[in-house]
Order: sequence, then C-alpha cells, then structure tokens
Amino acid sequence: MSVRNEEQNIREIIGKFNEQHFEDYQILVINVHSEDNTDGILSVLAETNPKLKVTTLSQETQFSEKQIINIGLKGSSSPWIVLLTSSSGEINPDWLANLNGLLTPEIDLVVAYTNIERMKGFRNLICRLERFSQFVISGAWTLAGKPFVFNENNVLFKRTMYFDTLGFRHKMNRNFANLELIFNENLKKGRVKITTNPDLAIREHIEDDRGDHVRLLKKGVQIRQSLSWSKKISLFLDDATKILLAGLITTVIILHPEYWITFSALPLIYLILLAIIVKMLLKRLNERKIFLSSFVYILIKPLLNWWFFWSMYLIHRRNRWN
Repeated sequence: MSVRNEEQNIREIIGKFNEQHFEDYQILVINVHSEDNTDGILSVLAETNPKLKVTTLSQETQFSEKQIINIGLKGSSSPWIVLLTSSSGEINPDWLANLNGLLTPEIDLVVAYTNIERMKGFRNLICRLERFSQFVISGAWTLAGKPFVFNENNVLFKRTMYFDTLGFRHKMNRNFANLELIFNENLKKGRVKITTNPDLAIREHIEDDRGDHVRLLKKGVQIRQSLSWSKKISLFLDDATKILLAGLITTVIILHPEYWITFSALPLIYLILLAIIVKMLLKRLNERKIFLSSFVYILIKPLLNWWFFWSMYLIHRRNRWN
C-alpha cells in the first residue's frame, strides 16, 4: 500500500489491518515523497507493530505507480500479495482470513470485488457503474475459461507471478494499467478464483474527479489491447454481435412490424436473463439503488468500448506522425 501526505489519517489506515483475524501477514507501506510528518508517524508505528514494514520513495518519477509496486514487491517477504490503496474504506476483520481460505494448490490468483463508496453526483455513479460492469465482464469470461482482470486492487496473487515475467519490462509506457498487465499475461484456465463474497469487498473513498470515468474507460481499452489474440478476438466478437444484432432486429421490426413478436422473443429472453443476473449480483455485493442504471450501462458498454478504442487509436496515430 502506498501513502502520501496522510499525517492526519495514517493511524486509522494502519489500524484497519490490526483488527484482522489472521496471524501470518505483513503490512508493507511505501511512503511516497510525503511533505508532512507521515514518515515520522510511520516510523513510530513500525516500532510498536512487528507486522508493519515501511519503505520510502524519496522523489516522484515518470512511472511512479509502477516503481512503487516494484519496490513493494521486492520488499515483501510473503509468497502471496494483495494490493490495496490508502483510500480503502472499512475492512471486514475476516477479510484476510476468508481471502486466504479460497486458496488451493491449483489457484494462482483470487479476485474479490472493489468499487468506490456511494456519494452524491453523476460522476460518482458512472464510476461505480463502470467498475461493476468490469467486474461482471471479467467474471463472466473467467467462468468461460478465458480469465482476465480489470482491477489490480483486492486481488490475492503469487509474488513469483511478477518476477517470473520480469515485472514491468516492456510495459512502462502503458500509463493506465499496472499489475493487471502482469496478471493477464500469466492467467490460465482453471487457476483463477473469482468471489462475490460481500465480506471480501473493498470500497474506496475517492473524491469526485471529472476525469475518473474517462481514465477507467481508457484503462479498460488498454487492458483489452494487451490480452492474447484469442481473448481479444472473443471480446471483439462479443461486442460486435451485441451491436449488430440489436441494430438488425431494430431494423427488421421497423421495416416489418408484423413480425415484431417473432424477432423480439430472443432479445427479450436475453434481457430478462441479464436483468436477473445483474439483480442477483448487486444484491450479493450490497450495491444499492443502481439496478436500472447498471442494467442500461451494461447494455451500452459495447458502444463505449468501441468509441474509446477508436478514439485512442486515432490519438495514438496522430501523435505518431506529429
């Protein structure tokens, strides 16, 4: 976990982990160029807490996030790692025990749910919707035998996974995604466990930021582009099929309204099943009052994916020729 200028909150942040009903763990905190007394407080806490280990990144660099992760993984002594942010909210006392309880010799990675805390405002809502939809899509493809993840936080993984692939080598210029790139490069069918246990969910307290939703979408596109060709083609065909079928059925119904019952049957069944799945997941994950918005958002997600894919492609091409 990295912290910066958390003098007022650092005791509370570390205190969340001291309440865990689990013995064999270490808390590794990277102090990132703090300008207040965060470092001093961490030093005092480390003297009285044998589970706490503190290291410092003295200055910011171009690739600070990846460098922080690299420092943390090199400094850790545990074979299993889980990454959290300093903005993580309440953590269930059984979180770490339950997360470790899902491990088996066949599992390399356990994915738990992460979202942001519910606050007022449209931007907060669409960020929650995007994170939820990413979890749904990732979970669906994992169950289908093509596992990948969109989020690096609240994911329990083998430390060797990072070093066996030489860390972020050849990945430093990918600005939006970090450990997700490492995970997706290593994931194999049957070796990923995804859980909807609400006691393992983490919600982050993040202030409203105008660019958060756009960054999430760009990160999602970048992660999709980094996947194997098999997964990229599968995701492309999935999005294309949804868009083309919706357009085709709408066109046929408009041109031949007498057949609307026949052509509406299949999409209606799909919508009912999707609504049931979304409702069950939202209830399971304790996500409230976003059923309709989540349902609609998942339906328009293929269009958002294509829009941002072509936008990023055109920007990249323009920059290459400038």
